[in-house]
Amino acid sequence: MAAIDIPEVLKFIDSTPPFSSLTQIQQKQLLTGVALTYARQGEKLTLQGEQATLHLIRRGACEIRSAQGGLVDKLSDGDCFGVSTVLEQNPDGLQVVVLEDSLIYRFQKQGFQSLLQEDEDFALFFAHTRSSRLRKLSRAHATDLATPALQLSTPLSQIMARTLISASTQDTVQQAAAVMTEARVSSILVLEQNKLAGIVTDRDLRSRVLAVGASAELPLHEIMTRHPATIDEHSLVMHAQTLMSEKNIHHLPVVSKEDIPVGMITAADLLRHQELSPLLLINQINRQLDVASLKKVCAQLNTLIVNLILTDMKTTDIGSVIAAISDSLTRRLLELGMAALGPAPLPFQFLVFGSQARKDQSLGSDQDNGMMLSRTPNEQEAQYFAELATFVCEGLAQCGIRTCPGDIMASNPKWRMTQEGWQQAFANWVEASSPSALLNASIFFDIRCVYGDATPVQEVIESMQTRVAKSSLFLATLTRAATVSKPPLGFFRNFLLESSGEHKHQLDLKHQGLALINDLARIYGLGCQRYRISTKERLEQAAREKLMGLDIARNLMDAWDELNELRLQAQRQHWQNSGEPSAYLDPSELSSLERKHLKSTFAIIADGQSAALQRFARGYA
Repeated sequence: MAAIDIPEVLKFIDSTPPFSSLTQIQQKQLLTGVALTYARQGEKLTLQGEQATLHLIRRGACEIRSAQGGLVDKLSDGDCFGVSTVLEQNPDGLQVVVLEDSLIYRFQKQGFQSLLQEDEDFALFFAHTRSSRLRKLSRAHATDLATPALQLSTPLSQIMARTLISASTQDTVQQAAAVMTEARVSSILVLEQNKLAGIVTDRDLRSRVLAVGASAELPLHEIMTRHPATIDEHSLVMHAQTLMSEKNIHHLPVVSKEDIPVGMITAADLLRHQELSPLLLINQINRQLDVASLKKVCAQLNTLIVNLILTDMKTTDIGSVIAAISDSLTRRLLELGMAALGPAPLPFQFLVFGSQARKDQSLGSDQDNGMMLSRTPNEQEAQYFAELATFVCEGLAQCGIRTCPGDIMASNPKWRMTQEGWQQAFANWVEASSPSALLNASIFFDIRCVYGDATPVQEVIESMQTRVAKSSLFLATLTRAATVSKPPLGFFRNFLLESSGEHKHQLDLKHQGLALINDLARIYGLGCQRYRISTKERLEQAAREKLMGLDIARNLMDAWDELNELRLQAQRQHWQNSGEPSAYLDPSELSSLERKHLKSTFAIIADGQSAALQRFARGYA
């Protein structure tokens, strides 16, 4: 047991929710008798006797597992365990397994229980933590669709190759090829002073040496891929899959914080680990030769998404995975379209908007897209892009990504414009005086390029940001329009439910919850100097640029996570029961504690709307 530096502990808990919300007196009360313990990797912590109390991870990582060994939760710096032991004597037999050497604070049980009695918000946080882990435990016991091989939350350390094949920057191509052949590997790491300088793969040897008749005596630094994509040694399989999919690479070095290689992950490693995985699905998409084949491959998509939800992947990671698949599908359809119609007569970009741009798609998301052309096309060229856009949009629909009800698609000629046309469109929206028209156009302010040179798209974004910075009226108008819809809470904090129709007595988690936070984040994001696309990144950037208080930003991010998790679970249940991915939720199916927490979540959104009106719309009637 290590000596305790009380000021250091106070500093740490003062920046760690929910302890940060306590008064200084309460914080000092909690720290009476606090102990600092050291736990080694692989150790199983038994919470009995004086150990049966709340623990806070100062530095390290642990897992909570069920009595049967199933994964319930992953914890890292600032996370707590022992909640079940304090609140309910751990009736489920949860265990704590140390993933890496860790430093852990252990609080005295009596002081912690006293704070639970006197501070309702503090108690609610831990009751919600307990409830959330029970839901995860329940899903771990009922994952009918999740196969044992679907371990996206597995640490890379468990599957990466630790025997590294390396060379120096001055070694020759001939020497590297000989080492690769002897070791039977398809890549070699190129090191400089023990740090990663580059990578050479079989494909590099073919395309950069053999295909061009280069000398085998060339030093590796002349043909290697410099500064290759890497991943942290503590990352998970799902992070590696997403990164490799986005970068379209098959070899991913695993490095320490000092950029020293500690392992290697290949596409083959991931495919062996997964029977149904994002990487496998993307690889299959890229091999298909027609829309009919793509449709068959994409029939797996909803099952994959359900599996991701069942494995309790973070909602932001699920959105990133779906976006990576949607982007790959879009690019493959463009390639097939151009193979059928012939090469594009002029350079262009394919744009996505809304949830795909923000990377927060879910089950049943529709498509929102457009095209940017390098110049005004003649009649024949315009016909080409009309046919290509129709091919892509219809192909997306056949593959399960529904057409946009508002016809915001590249197949609509209105959304095929030159760079100047898009700049003028954004200029018109920024200068718009009608709140309803501006709200209808707000989806375009979530924009991302998925095909073609992204530079012109970035120039449009920068032009738009410059205009927004000069127009306080625009942000005021957008704020007033976006805050007309309120969270579904009545005067007495009762839920305002659908009063009739198919979803009577239910909550619309998407439009009455998540969309309201997305709208707030978009307003603040447009007010920032640096453009961000995803909702949580926008909130973080707004706090960083002092447009939004840090507490408000954190609360809204937590609310977004909470509502997104509820939406995904609701969609999963509806999908498995009826084949429809409804985002409606019946609050009566929640526990009283969960309902109380959901009301608090909606109250956070209402507070966020009030803050936005004060910042951006004050003084504008």
